[in-house]
Amino acid sequence: MTTYIVTKFEDQLSFLWEAVNGETDLRSNQKLYKKICKYYKEQGVSFTGDTHFDYDTVLNYLYEDIS
Repeated sequence: MTTYIVTKFEDQLSFLWEAVNGETDLRSNQKLYKKICKYYKEQGVSFTGDTHFDYDTVLNYLYEDIS
C-alpha cells in the first residue's frame, strides 16, 4: 500500500531512506523536514519540543510509512 509520504515525496525517497538508515540527517534539508513534520502533526503526532526526541519520532514514523 502506498502511503501519502511515498506519493508526495516520491522524488525524495532515496534521501528519506538514507535518513531512516542513519546515513544522512533529514534536517539538512529543512524545507523537506518541515513539510514532513507538518504532515505528522496534522495526523495527530505530538511533538515534545525536544529536538532530538522529535527527530527520532519523525524517523520512526517515516520508517513505518516508507517500508
